Amino acid sequence: MKKLPSKTDITELIEMSMRPAWRVGIVYSSFYKEEIEQMLSGAVETLKAVGMEEANISSYPVPGSFEIPLVGAALAKKGSVDALIGLGIIVDGQTHHARLVAENVSRGLMDVQTQYTIPFANEVLYVDSLELAKKRLYKGEEAAISVLHSLAQLASLQS
Repeated sequence: MKKLPSKTDITELIEMSMRPAWRVGIVYSSFYKEEIEQMLSGAVETLKAVGMEEANISSYPVPGSFEIPLVGAALAKKGSVDALIGLGIIVDGQTHHARLVAENVSRGLMDVQTQYTIPFANEVLYVDSLELAKKRLYKGEEAAISVLHSLAQLASLQS
């Protein structure tokens, strides 16, 4: 069995059995547009950097983070993607609403993963302030690396 590379070593991802035909769908919230665009760009550029064709990377905007699992489930059910990335920002407020949304989004993403046996990277940030989110905009890149690791692991289990 192949040893997977460390999360931060992208060059090893190129050398392992990365399949250019893998298809990754990125579902992202429309809230905090500027910040989400940076996360989205990081994910796309990371996938392209390891040899994934741009035609195999698709993006799906949704109104808010709560809709990310729904659209992800539809894509998984249709079989149009091999992995998914969820990008969003939820800023905590003075009520429990943000926490409830964040918890249910996480649960929804996990449900999609286990129901359809496809990776669904969770980079829906639940933060106390937008400033804290801005310090974590690299998470799009990490999400891309994460789904590539998971796809490679799943492929090794099938061979």
